[in-house]
Amino acid sequence: MRLTSPAFGSGDPIPARYSEKGLNVLPPLAIEGVPAGAASLAVVIEDPDSPLGRGVTHWLAWNIPPGTRHLDAAAPPEGTLVGTDTFGKVGYTGPNPPEGRHHYHFRLLALDEELALPSGATRAAFDRAIRGHVLAEAGLTGIFERYMDEEDGG
Repeated sequence: MRLTSPAFGSGDPIPARYSEKGLNVLPPLAIEGVPAGAASLAVVIEDPDSPLGRGVTHWLAWNIPPGTRHLDAAAPPEGTLVGTDTFGKVGYTGPNPPEGRHHYHFRLLALDEELALPSGATRAAFDRAIRGHVLAEAGLTGIFERYMDEEDGG
């Protein structure tokens, strides 16, 4: 399974338009090679470099149909549910680190079932629900540095 973005390559900077100070929209994502036995997909975006001492969840979505090949938050596939991020928002919160360079891990999970979680569920509830149900995982890492958005005009 593979997760890529036409907006940035793995290990590259995430364009400022996808940051909290930019347009604050999810970068487009491309999905390939979903296992035949997958009943649903999930995506988690997190910043492990947070000064809070724990990973910060920027987006959490599940029950994405396994046939999905392109994903963007403006038009999620029917049935997709979105959870609450670390900031208390149901939806995507783009990069805006308080200082320095941070890594943003985009994780795609192929699951053997749809999750019985309501929209707005927390990361802790999501983590409990996926336990024992992950068939495959793919990742993409982008970086964002404080003030990158100011350098290219947002």
